[in-house]
Amino acid sequence: MTAGDEARRRIERNLHDGAQQRLVTLRLRLQSLQASLPADGLVQLEIAELADEVAAASEELRQLSRGIHPAVLSNAGLGPALRVLSRRFAMPVELRVDVARRLPKSVEVAVYYVVAEALTNAAKHAHPSMVTITVEADDARVRLWVSDDGIGGADPQGSGLIGLRDRVEALGGRLDVTSCHGEGTTLAAEIPCAPA
Repeated sequence: MTAGDEARRRIERNLHDGAQQRLVTLRLRLQSLQASLPADGLVQLEIAELADEVAAASEELRQLSRGIHPAVLSNAGLGPALRVLSRRFAMPVELRVDVARRLPKSVEVAVYYVVAEALTNAAKHAHPSMVTITVEADDARVRLWVSDDGIGGADPQGSGLIGLRDRVEALGGRLDVTSCHGEGTTLAAEIPCAPA
């Protein structure tokens, strides 16, 4: 077993024994709370939706711990994985993917995580009314843009953005963030790719 395999298995165990177990416990507590409320209440409906979200987060964590990226990305490719990802957010997301072939795994994973982090940041900090994601690939490179019409002011030196920049640069690419207060945020990345 390689050192990388050992590290991955250790991460899988830690996620399973830690965060994943806490999510399961949280879901069970939500379901118990839901059962104690009147059947026709709005609060019960909200709790049911929260329990479903916790279940989805737990499943995603399980998939991530197994392959360090979602199974839909490996099985179906970038377009379907980004569609599933974008549906998980309450804000409207317009997604355009023009990728005619499978990209190298490392490139698909990088693009997926850039989009995931951009969507998470928008939902947490920007409060947009719309997020637009565009992904295009040709024989030499993949380009992506994630733009929101939120409050702007993202810190390009924030730890999440630095981690994304490092991930993209490790593949020979570049990542830029434009974010003026009151004008939304645009994250743009370009990553070289050869046929898979």
